[in-house]
Amino acid sequence: MNRLGVTLIELIVVLAILSVMAGVTTLAFRRADMTPRVAPWVSAIAAARRTAVDSNRTVSLTVRVGDNVYAATALPDGSVVADAALGVDRVTGEVTRAP
Repeated sequence: MNRLGVTLIELIVVLAILSVMAGVTTLAFRRADMTPRVAPWVSAIAAARRTAVDSNRTVSLTVRVGDNVYAATALPDGSVVADAALGVDRVTGEVTRAP
């Protein structure tokens, strides 16, 4: 037999596949928008901490937040000594409160 069209089952299968693909991409884009934004100076302190731990050396840096310049030092044991205004936890190196 020679058919020229598609059956209803074939059409339903294609629509189901397209709807699953649309759902997955929608979720992926929604997750990408919910990624928290990190200030560049926070990333710089984290990178200095990683470098200090990996190289077993002290890493000193200055960060600019707005018009102010602050000093921070990452120690080989993973602790971070920074100006109190930065609000960096000494043990974890995480920012507890931003200036």
